[in-house]
Amino acid sequence: MPKLSRAGFARLRDRFFRAKWLVVLVVTAVLLFFGRTTDIRSLTQSALVIGLGIDRTETGFAVSTLSVIVSGSAGGDNSESYAVYSAEGATVSEGLDKIAQKMGLLVSLSHCNVLVLSEDAFSAEHTLLFKPLVTAYSLPEQAVVTATQSPPSDVLAARTGTTVASAYFVQTSLLQNLGGDGLALVTVKDFLARSLSRSGCVNIPLIDIEEMPTQPGSEQGEAEGVAELFMNRNLVVSRDGCFVMDEDLAQALTMLTRSKVRGKLSVSLPGGGAAELRVINASPKLQAEGMSVKASLDVSVSFIEVQGAYTASALMRETEKEAAAQLERRILACHALSLSTGADILGLENEVYKKAGYRLPENCLTDISFSCSVTVTVKESG
Repeated sequence: MPKLSRAGFARLRDRFFRAKWLVVLVVTAVLLFFGRTTDIRSLTQSALVIGLGIDRTETGFAVSTLSVIVSGSAGGDNSESYAVYSAEGATVSEGLDKIAQKMGLLVSLSHCNVLVLSEDAFSAEHTLLFKPLVTAYSLPEQAVVTATQSPPSDVLAARTGTTVASAYFVQTSLLQNLGGDGLALVTVKDFLARSLSRSGCVNIPLIDIEEMPTQPGSEQGEAEGVAELFMNRNLVVSRDGCFVMDEDLAQALTMLTRSKVRGKLSVSLPGGGAAELRVINASPKLQAEGMSVKASLDVSVSFIEVQGAYTASALMRETEKEAAAQLERRILACHALSLSTGADILGLENEVYKKAGYRLPENCLTDISFSCSVTVTVKESG
């Protein structure tokens, strides 16, 4: 193969650089042209949904959206407002399309952080309910799933007495407590994973609405319609249906099935006293051996308030003893409730399945024995 002379090499190099810059110029021109002619929709043409409500009806679904609507002004400043729109459709997608037509704006779920579903909504096939929202409407997998016995639209439209929208209030409360006070933070991804697991059971925060009483001296317009949202109970969703779990059992269940739990714990003490405790941490462990599951729970707490006269050593000793006994009774009550309802709220089948695999028989919840032990440690500060 003949070698290139120095002059030939220089000509080849110059030709290469000319072709390179020609490609750059062509790409730049194409980007400029299509960037100017492509219809890029601004925020003023979109409704950013931050909360989505779904209810089941006789003919389909009732869908509600809490949206942030951005409006522009002549001075170039944008203002935000919140609006709740509702529509019914044979599917959730049809309901969203009707809401978009009402608003005259595009509906985007990419910023939705809270889903509020009625009990009836969970009767729909879970995968078919959530999959279109994630794939077609870009619903984040980390959006929080909650439940309510009230119309979901009422929760989204609730005035919480602050300037914060209800969806932000719900999300912030869940993230700050992170499993405390009976709250179980469940995302869309978590919900689908647990509902499709061997246990097929999910514990979801239940939102209750209570209208706040009018405060003396407050103006009538400001006091009307102000509500308070409570999330102390759980809605248990299983393959056989739903039922509500009260605050005490929900808290104990959350401590056993979640790690790094925070919250408060009230304990009755001997002699008629009582202690209000702050939960610093709860470390659960479930261990399966054959068809038996042993659970252990280590809880660290600190004092918030004490009623009654006790010496320091007696107070600490009695508090640790009574708190451990109380949590153990509640966990055993959760197991009894699980057997009576057929809902594997403790996830026992999941634990046994990890070792038994496909050899685990179907509907074997009643065949799994369960025991638990709880240790509570009182710390001076937390």
